[in-house]
Amino acid sequence: MNISSLLDIDDVNSDSVHLDIWDHDDESSVLEAVSKLNEVRGVRGLGRFFKQVCQSARQSSQDDFLGCVTIPLQDIPSTGLEGWFKLEARSQRSSVQGRIRLKLWLSTRENRGASEEDNWTELTQHESLYATFVDYELKNWSRETWTWSGDLPGPALTILHQHAVQGDLTELQTALARFVAACRVYLKYPLDPRWMLQLLTDIESAWMNFTLTREEEMWLAEKFSAMQERWLQQLRHHRQLFPALHPPSLVRLEYVLRCLAYMSNMKAFWKCCPFNKEIRGEIVATLRKGTPEWFQSLKSSVMTSDEYDNCFVDFCSEVYVHLQHGLSHYHPLFEGTNGIPYFSVVFKQLDKLMSDEVISFLNQNEHPDAAYSRLIFSVYLEVKDLATFHQNLPSGGDHKLLLVRCHEWFEPSVSCWLIVCKAKALQRVRTSVELQKPCEGDKLVKHSSSAVDVVAMFCQLRDFWRLLQWPKAHSIPLLSQLLDCICSAALLYADITYQGLMETGYFDRMGPFKICDEMCIASNNLEYVYKFVSLLGLDPQLIYSLRRFNPSVAENYFDFVTLETIASEVQCATLTNQLDSTLSQFQVRIMDIIKRVGPQMQEALRKAMFHVAWSPDTLPTNQAVEPLLEYLHTHLHVLNLYLLPQNFQKVLYDVWEYTLAELNHQMDGGTSSEEMPPMFHERLHAALELMVDFFHCEGNALSIESLHSPTFCQIEQRLQYHRTDTETLVEIFYNQRLQEQLSTTNSPYGSLAVRAYFNHDSLCVEVLHARDIIPLDPNGFSDPFVIIELLPHRVFPHCNEQQTNVHKKTLHPIFDECFEFSVSLEQCRSPGAMIAFTVMDHDVLTANDFAGEAFLALGSIPGVADTTGVDNFHGLKPVELILMQQHQKNHPVLQILESRVADRLAAEFVRKQKQRFANK
Repeated sequence: MNISSLLDIDDVNSDSVHLDIWDHDDESSVLEAVSKLNEVRGVRGLGRFFKQVCQSARQSSQDDFLGCVTIPLQDIPSTGLEGWFKLEARSQRSSVQGRIRLKLWLSTRENRGASEEDNWTELTQHESLYATFVDYELKNWSRETWTWSGDLPGPALTILHQHAVQGDLTELQTALARFVAACRVYLKYPLDPRWMLQLLTDIESAWMNFTLTREEEMWLAEKFSAMQERWLQQLRHHRQLFPALHPPSLVRLEYVLRCLAYMSNMKAFWKCCPFNKEIRGEIVATLRKGTPEWFQSLKSSVMTSDEYDNCFVDFCSEVYVHLQHGLSHYHPLFEGTNGIPYFSVVFKQLDKLMSDEVISFLNQNEHPDAAYSRLIFSVYLEVKDLATFHQNLPSGGDHKLLLVRCHEWFEPSVSCWLIVCKAKALQRVRTSVELQKPCEGDKLVKHSSSAVDVVAMFCQLRDFWRLLQWPKAHSIPLLSQLLDCICSAALLYADITYQGLMETGYFDRMGPFKICDEMCIASNNLEYVYKFVSLLGLDPQLIYSLRRFNPSVAENYFDFVTLETIASEVQCATLTNQLDSTLSQFQVRIMDIIKRVGPQMQEALRKAMFHVAWSPDTLPTNQAVEPLLEYLHTHLHVLNLYLLPQNFQKVLYDVWEYTLAELNHQMDGGTSSEEMPPMFHERLHAALELMVDFFHCEGNALSIESLHSPTFCQIEQRLQYHRTDTETLVEIFYNQRLQEQLSTTNSPYGSLAVRAYFNHDSLCVEVLHARDIIPLDPNGFSDPFVIIELLPHRVFPHCNEQQTNVHKKTLHPIFDECFEFSVSLEQCRSPGAMIAFTVMDHDVLTANDFAGEAFLALGSIPGVADTTGVDNFHGLKPVELILMQQHQKNHPVLQILESRVADRLAAEFVRKQKQRFANK
């Protein structure tokens, strides 16, 4: 509860302020008091109940005394007194406790015959007095006036306080007078805006407790408007008044913005200035006025009429620096204090101003020389950097910027630069080759200076493109020119290098291999240049345009792309083809050079491999292969030192293939198995393993994947076959035919429908019908029958082959015959167990003709594939087998078996299979 009272004083020295505090009791009857007995709780409640009954029994109501306070007036200072005072008793019999909070102050007024509430004169006097003190402090301040905090000395504060007390000024009037005085001084001196913010806070704090007259409101409104105009004027020139790299100035700017933000939310401001515009909009308008003025001022200070062209780059750099300062320093202040997107406002204006300047600069010289072209490139780099600032604008808005399209202004110049670059690049390639020298060093591979020069030139072109940072959507035409420049120069270098090696007679050399420095230098030079060109496709800034079209999204492609995008994809494919073609030609040149190593080693490899194959069985294999490995080590070690790793890998793989070819030649040299030593193929197989270890070199040479080439796999398989007995080889052959059967989906030889199942230790095979049998008789038909055979013979030794009846003159015979073989379930489940169906054409006078064959794995038929029995045999679905013929006349199994002339089983099997060759 707040109670205010004004008391007159006769004698300050003897008078006191006395307050009695009473507890007021409401009147009530005894009956009403007694009726509340049921509400009593506890002993204390019972005491209060009896007290209330006694009070009600009295004839008149009487309040309770709570305490009193007596304060001598002479104890009240001029600044007033506020605090908690302890309540005192009037006599010793009274029991008093508690405190009361009081605020006391003294004031005096002269009787001028005017209203007691009229203190306008005292208010203006107080303002003038405060301004005098501030002006005096500033004149005697040894530093900049804006460093003064606004604190007045003690005597001045005492005088101001006494004047306010004597003039009976309210707290709001005092705050008003001090703010008006500070405004008057602020218009003459630059003051600390933190002080002004505190004065504004004082006015707003006292506004709710006091009111102003109309005259006082107009007085305050005038200063509000003046200060707003002053602060906006400072914001208009904030770059000059508050430098971004001067922290104290940034603090002043921050508090200027805080003053405007605080004033825009003050009740006093909107009460006194109801028709003023919204301050935030005024700040934005101020920035828009100040930016062009600052831009023209900067332009005048940086550029002169005589050195306009040369100073334009410096001017662009200055604008960039100021934009960076605005983004880093000014924008957070404006955004944080008033919610103003400072950078957006400023950048949009500078975007238009800089665009006009750049276009004017480019149009002033229609025929630029070399020096001017370099200047244009420097200007482009600066403008491109300026355009990157658009990334800091808020997303989602339609900003309609001009600098982001600056590449359109410079595209003709860049295209001209690339045309000049291509001519200079080709000339530099020729000069590099003419002046090339071998690069020497103990740890350097063989190469010359020309490759280093050419790659250095390509690096400069690549760096040039990276500096351009051309928009990806518009990069295809210029990128095409750049790639054409690089690819043309690279191909020219490849042709000159290849031609130079050809003139040395390297490609005409035959006979024993000899290290050729020219070969090593040429191949390394080409590989070095090739490596750089191939990396262009992986460059982060080129990969967008060089990517291949993704086939997975080719379907419905035209449903969601524009014609421009389609054109870009076509151009990208052209660029990729151009790069791939260049790389392909490099590889052809490099491989032409490297592939001469193998033929030159061929004769030596043949002699060494002959020694390995035909050494006596008493000589261990590792000793027999030692001359071969020693020869390879001697030459390959030197090549490893002289060649780049990529080239050495190519040479190593080529020599590996030649070595395998010589081993294959010794293995299938036309010698019959009777003339071969007993351990001939075992020795070759062991030698092959030693060769693999040598060329692998514990992972330091060729990888295992490279060593296991198709040639290696073929040789290893043939060596394994040579070491395998005839019966097993026959089984291998039939297993391969069964796998071929499973992968065959159609054939010109027709098909055969069969049904097979196993039941009660009996294998039942039903030959149902055939379709589209090939005609083998002159009448255009055949006389087909089917031979049924269980394979392999070692699993079914007692099961003879069976055959169907012969059907005359038909290509679609219906056999419908069932055959039974007495076999066990274990036999049918043996690995490789199958049924072979051979369709033959019956001839009376000559041998029967082969029409086709098919195979059925026993492990897949009912009764074998599962353990359940077959209830309804005729309900089983028939299996349609595609008829096949043997096309691989050089089948390795057949060749190996054919070489075993003394083996009757092998000879009979080969003879039988030769009769089944297609088109025999």
